Amino acid sequence: MNIIFLDVDGVLNCFQYYENLPESRKCSKYTEINDYNVQMLAKIYHACNAKIVLSSTWRELDCDNPSCKAMYQYLVDSLAKYDMDIIDKTPIIHLNRPLEIKTWLNERPDKNEVRFISLDDDFTKNDYVQYGIGECLIKTEFWSGTEETGGLQEWHVEKAIEILNGETNG
Repeated sequence: MNIIFLDVDGVLNCFQYYENLPESRKCSKYTEINDYNVQMLAKIYHACNAKIVLSSTWRELDCDNPSCKAMYQYLVDSLAKYDMDIIDKTPIIHLNRPLEIKTWLNERPDKNEVRFISLDDDFTKNDYVQYGIGECLIKTEFWSGTEETGGLQEWHVEKAIEILNGETNG
């Protein structure tokens, strides 16, 4: 099974994306996700027959609070537009994404059959190496200089597909 551990901010958007939004959209509800970055995610998802496990703090939006729930539904709908869905969420452990991913994997009876990547702008390769999963990190950027370098880009997609297809060691 191929798994994409998905962070949202810095993967499906970037600072420059927000900066470049027209003023009319900045006041709109739910502008946080860049459709281009979602299209990049869809390339990985469909090319590798992958499943999405949400590792982002956005997973906490799936709750009883109506405004939070609506924001979470916006994410779900953004993914569904490209025939993607979220199958699970990592546990919350001190907001330590690499540990949360490792824990999620360790709890699976088929963990040895799971090939995975983590799309993440927050944690470093060393953070992931600490938990023995350094090869899975696809490091994106929130604070990029341009929209064309921020969030999930084509070169990330190529690396992710190689890893999920077993064509590289990371």
